[in-house]
Amino acid sequence: MSLLNEHIDVAATMGGHPALFTWRGELYRVRRVIETWETAGETRTGPARGRLVRVASESDTGHASIADLAFDPDRERWMLRRNWS
Repeated sequence: MSLLNEHIDVAATMGGHPALFTWRGELYRVRRVIETWETAGETRTGPARGRLVRVASESDTGHASIADLAFDPDRERWMLRRNWS
């Protein structure tokens, strides 16, 4: 496991939790949200906020993993922070 910080495409539920995400050309279905954290911090340009969601997921080819997905509301984008396979 290492820090990846790779941009991913996410389809979210009405509640804002990831339901599907695409990483390195492979589609993953979120089987379970394990934990959610609201994040806050400082950057060179000011305060930063966001959300970190740990999920259990499975790819269309049956590859299971635990992933940390980070949402940056200021940029409206998701990043894959970590992935345990």
